[in-house]
Amino acid sequence: MIATASIILPLAACQPQRSTDWQVSFIEPGLARTAEGLDFEAGVRLEPSPAMLEALERGVPLTFLVALRASSGRVWLPGLDERRRHRFRISFLPLSRHYQLEDLHNDTRETYPRLGMLTDALRQRRNWSIPLAPDDAVSLVRARIELDRTRLPSPMRLPTWFEPQWRLGSGWLTLVPPDESSDAR
Repeated sequence: MIATASIILPLAACQPQRSTDWQVSFIEPGLARTAEGLDFEAGVRLEPSPAMLEALERGVPLTFLVALRASSGRVWLPGLDERRRHRFRISFLPLSRHYQLEDLHNDTRETYPRLGMLTDALRQRRNWSIPLAPDDAVSLVRARIELDRTRLPSPMRLPTWFEPQWRLGSGWLTLVPPDESSDAR
């Protein structure tokens, strides 16, 4: 019995790293009505995998996709409901040894001396818009964030579909827009 236990313990330490050690997800998601439609508001929790960190240090930018769907019913209808995609990119600048966060929709750039500072900045609430006509009725909004593997360099795309360290994404969140009649009270 003792010999069996001593064999099992060293093997337990050799377990592969779990996929829960890296993630991307929304922090405190919410919706707000604006004159142009709806704003999806949330922070982003980003914990990149070791493979992603290595790619960043070698000069490969990482693009993340925020996919939003505004639906007038329980089922999303591609031709009738509004779909919006927003992207942001993270890059490593080797000469200055800084990290850059670029919002591709707003064309804004922020630079940070450390990756930890960039991920802390991502945790702050940001707005992603869903433009709607004033008479559009929306009953549900779905949101998801994921690593956009289609934006990686061509030689990297195929291997990333099979490597778990590149499968970074949240599930679909479902949110109910604020009721305009409750705001008037």
